Amino acid sequence: MKLFPDLRAPVDEDEWMDTRPFDPDQARRALRYLALTNRRFGGARAILRPLARWSVRWHPGEPVRLLDVGTGGADIPIAIAQWGRKHGFSLRITAVELLPSIAALAKEAARAYPEITVLTRDLRDLPQELTFDYVTASLFLHHVPVGLRTEALRAMDRRARKGLVISDLRRGLLSYWAAGAAAGLWGDKILRHDSPLAVRRSFRADELDALARETGLTYLRARNESWFRLTLSGEKA
Repeated sequence: MKLFPDLRAPVDEDEWMDTRPFDPDQARRALRYLALTNRRFGGARAILRPLARWSVRWHPGEPVRLLDVGTGGADIPIAIAQWGRKHGFSLRITAVELLPSIAALAKEAARAYPEITVLTRDLRDLPQELTFDYVTASLFLHHVPVGLRTEALRAMDRRARKGLVISDLRRGLLSYWAAGAAAGLWGDKILRHDSPLAVRRSFRADELDALARETGLTYLRARNESWFRLTLSGEKA
């Protein structure tokens, strides 16, 4: 880990979790770490805040269908399901994960939540007629190669009938140092490599706004969140 990396633009170097084989125990440790950071440092709140704002227009008893992209260990769908139960919403959540080994762990984690269905799928391979009210994605977009991010954003927008909320890391020196320090304390080799790199692959708010403009999705707005997070979200008119 470099102490002062070049953070002027996102890098396109691969994270180990995306490209290397790893055993289930390694994957569990990494997913527990991600779930902990989402729970403690604003990842889940960043997704739930727009949903809570939009939910004032949901009708009691009406099913609300959500798609979570790049679900990892399914901690975000679980957080959404818990929030939905607390507030009496009828949610149907589909969580897609490309890596079969990670999807298996997501299914295991979500087994107590019948409102969550985990699929081992690429977003682009879902049936064309399958659409959702809302699409969410947490810590997904920075995994997409830089040249394919507009395509990924369009694909998520096509699935969302009403709205979209993306949460990711905010690129900067403090967030880079914080990611490296936290992963170092966790003591996992993969995370020590991938966590600082994830920040270097990530975004500034102006870059997410530019990405939305480039794709013609003018209803989306970027916002800086606490703990070095940011969101790109919006509800369609």
